[in-house]
Amino acid sequence: MKKHNKTALVKALGLAGASLLAAAPALATETRINSLSAGGSTFGGSGAIFNEKSVTIQDSSNINSLPQYLPKYKNSVDTDATQGAKYGSMSVRYALSDEAVLLLYGKSSAWAPVATSKSIGGGDAATAAGYSPSGQGIKDPTNHQFGVGFGMKAGENLRFGARLDIGGSRNDLDTNKLDSNTLIDFNAGVGFDLNETNNLDFGLNIRVGSFVNQDNKSGSALDRYVGDGLFGVGLLAKGEFQVHQIAKLVPYFRFGYDARGVAHFARSDEQGTGNEQKRGHLTDTQINLGADLAISPVEGVLIQPGVGLAFRSTSLAGNDQPGPQGSNISEHDLEKARQMLPFYGFAAEAKAFDWMVLRLAARQTIIKTDTDNVAQQGKQTTEFHASDVTNVVSTGVGLKLMGWKLDLNVAPAFFNNGIYAVSGGTGTTPFAIDWALGYDW
Repeated sequence: MKKHNKTALVKALGLAGASLLAAAPALATETRINSLSAGGSTFGGSGAIFNEKSVTIQDSSNINSLPQYLPKYKNSVDTDATQGAKYGSMSVRYALSDEAVLLLYGKSSAWAPVATSKSIGGGDAATAAGYSPSGQGIKDPTNHQFGVGFGMKAGENLRFGARLDIGGSRNDLDTNKLDSNTLIDFNAGVGFDLNETNNLDFGLNIRVGSFVNQDNKSGSALDRYVGDGLFGVGLLAKGEFQVHQIAKLVPYFRFGYDARGVAHFARSDEQGTGNEQKRGHLTDTQINLGADLAISPVEGVLIQPGVGLAFRSTSLAGNDQPGPQGSNISEHDLEKARQMLPFYGFAAEAKAFDWMVLRLAARQTIIKTDTDNVAQQGKQTTEFHASDVTNVVSTGVGLKLMGWKLDLNVAPAFFNNGIYAVSGGTGTTPFAIDWALGYDW
């Protein structure tokens, strides 16, 4: 449980005023965000809405949730490998006119599960519905995605945009396990440029999904688990305000609600075994409120402190006793959990040369968790209360030359035994965790 939540926390960042740093890429890559993962933070579990990355920097992930930023970034292409060589994304932004930009996007990853998002306590809707063949849960990543987006500037002060992503995966080659999964993700936003330095932006996210997971363990008929209400909605509001000649304040608020449901329909030869017609549901509510301050004391240096408060609540429910095929058994709570997560930190970039930027970040998050587990209807069996503190330090480097840009998120362990990379020793640590390559024209 703790590892899951910590991983989600580490993936968060807030950094504003990227335009203040002339040597940095105009549009940040996800790799750059990962190496600056400590200025004012966002948070979220795997079922979170608007948890891709920062809300306070205009990067490729930020454009996913705020497509009205697209008119600011024209004619560029980048590829981002943030999950190893097997997975990666490619984005192309093409200017249709001086005021309109088209986005084409493709990604292969394991980051978008349809049904198996975890609660704070580590449960999921599939498990609540009784799914546990060989001790394994449903394997349902929608790991092949394609997206298209459009952004336009209307007049001097108004920007708007929309984006649609469709993801899916299918396995019909293995006769013992047939899977089909789909996820549809829609984002829309509007932005107001109050003047040359101050602006307000608002975003809406809606996602729906479906899946069918079939097990043919006995070889006679199919044991089916299907989506039973997979829906999420997110709201985001942020502002950028020049508060000093060298500083910009970026407050933000986000809300996300996510619901996952799984229904179990038993095989014809399993009637009366206690496995048929079970259902499980997981809801995840998240709120994040914070502010970042982007400071550029001298040309080529950007310092970004951030502070905020996050709150997350999950509820897992399921059948206490399964019933006969077609019955409608009432559900009750299996787990209710809450987290309070205050955080603070900073991120910094500095131009070492005209073609090189160095990055450093650090963040501390306090995690207070309260979990109530219920084993039988109306009977509370366990209360769990825990406090933890996570510290994150990350580093990176950005190179830019003749329109080309290369971002590297440096592996922390490299600084401990990086000499092996030069000497060829057996303890070689990779220099970079993530990398991204792009070109602007």
